[in-house]
Amino acid sequence: MSWFGLWHGGSGYSYSDASHMERFRSLADVADALKSRFHGANWRQEFDYVARDPERVFTPGVDETSYIDLYRSADADLSCIERRAYFGPRGGVRFE
Repeated sequence: MSWFGLWHGGSGYSYSDASHMERFRSLADVADALKSRFHGANWRQEFDYVARDPERVFTPGVDETSYIDLYRSADADLSCIERRAYFGPRGGVRFE
């Protein structure tokens, strides 16, 4: 099942709007993306945007407050977050 998400990189990043909506193939892909963006400041991260071409960019300054808000459709009401992926107290990715 595909998920759609808006990523927030933490205290060094502004909040995303609908133009930054990304597509993820599974919750496992969401967790991998969150971990990779946190640990991967030295290599390009892939963003599979819904409304524009994919990009590969660096993600410096991502901190442990980073999270991805998730929705079941790309045109969901952004005020109705269905799930959130975030870092737990020991560094693993949790979903609520």
